[in-house]
Amino acid sequence: MQPISMKKVFIAILIVLALSRLGRIIEMIRHLYQFIYDSLSPLQSTPSHGRVALAALLLALIYISIYKIIYDRMDKK
Repeated sequence: MQPISMKKVFIAILIVLALSRLGRIIEMIRHLYQFIYDSLSPLQSTPSHGRVALAALLLALIYISIYKIIYDRMDKK
């Protein structure tokens, strides 16, 4: 018989806990979505050129952040 992996047991416990708190997790995701929607709502009242520029800057910020995180992790290995 193969030994039981503690990593798999821990993952199974986390899945059970997440499923038992599914309502709270969905509510947290809903609040996060509402926060992002409210923070980006001023973009609706700006001219189209301003929206394009701000959206491009936001996407560039997200891209640079993800690239930096991945680069730091690969650099440490």
